[in-house]
Amino acid sequence: MKNISKIILYFSIFTLLLLLTSCGDIKEIHQLSYVTAVGVDYKDNQYHGYLQMMGFDTQSKDGGGGEPKVWVSETIGDTFDAALSEAYNTAQDRILWAHVNAIVLSESAIQEGFQKVFDVLTRYYELRLTPWIFGTSDPIDEIFSTQSFFNQSALETILHQPTGTFKQSSKIRPLNLQKFARELYEPTMTTYVPSLKVNASHWKVNMETDPKLSVNGGFFIQNELYKGFYTLDELKGLQWIAPETKRASIVVPDEQQSGIIVVIEDLKVNIETNSNEQHTPKFSVHMKLKGFVSNRNDNHIVKLKAMEEAIKKSITKEVNELYELGLKKGTDFLCIEHVLYREHNKKWLELSERDEVVLQAGALENVSVEVNIEHTGAIKNRSLNLWLSE
Repeated sequence: MKNISKIILYFSIFTLLLLLTSCGDIKEIHQLSYVTAVGVDYKDNQYHGYLQMMGFDTQSKDGGGGEPKVWVSETIGDTFDAALSEAYNTAQDRILWAHVNAIVLSESAIQEGFQKVFDVLTRYYELRLTPWIFGTSDPIDEIFSTQSFFNQSALETILHQPTGTFKQSSKIRPLNLQKFARELYEPTMTTYVPSLKVNASHWKVNMETDPKLSVNGGFFIQNELYKGFYTLDELKGLQWIAPETKRASIVVPDEQQSGIIVVIEDLKVNIETNSNEQHTPKFSVHMKLKGFVSNRNDNHIVKLKAMEEAIKKSITKEVNELYELGLKKGTDFLCIEHVLYREHNKKWLELSERDEVVLQAGALENVSVEVNIEHTGAIKNRSLNLWLSE
């Protein structure tokens, strides 16, 4: 009887094992369709949706994986959602959206209104609010197809990893979707997204042109209205008033043309209203900067105090020029209206009821800069007074 019971038990277990589902439908990572970036353009009253996908089977780090491959789709629809949905018709398997790490908007899509795009991006549960967001005037398929150095994939470009270059040169801050949406829908706030461009002139590989992505300016928006695109040269003063600035450099202006470069790595900025009683509010910008000299020409010595004064004048000039550009173009680069809205809301409401513009000539009353040069780069323990003393 014991042997019969064992046989029955073994047979039951074997039968149950046959009924278990198998794992035959599990796929390797290189067989899955991960979307890594989403783009949107608006042309001829229709939305053009772009998807970027990587070939992960070519991403072997031992160099034997071959050249990286990037797949880019372009689909068209009356709405952004309809355009993206068209991609399902040619997808060879289920598209996975959870790894989208970047969003790129064309200038025309920004002009048409970001809210129409944002609604789609936030409704689907797989998409997150963490992707980096950019604008561009270049074809989005070219942006998505541009790759990095050393046969690395497009995941190693500024599009997907913008913070690395920003820490070395803080021209235009990188921005994720969550922060952009928060600033976009904040009343009176002027926000901006970095602009990407394909630069085909800086790099070559084996004497052949090797295009790379670059940040060439920013697209500005206030109260959900498009305010325009501005180049890096026009936005020189922006790095001095952006609290996100990590590292900025400036050539010390002097009569000797010494070419001394000072790198700023510690920046504190505060913009405040001077009074809420005047008919036209006045504003002040206060900046504290710490930095070091990154190079020195032995034949041209600039004294420390003279250097700091020259830096103050140069930064003050760049901030004032940025403000004047804003007056000319109607773009509140310094967000002074938002400062008034937050600090003196009653006064802001009074001006709004009379349709008075806060951004006016003379509203920026004062720009003060405090500069402290602490060391000379690699020789950090050596006092600047050894060669910059009066």
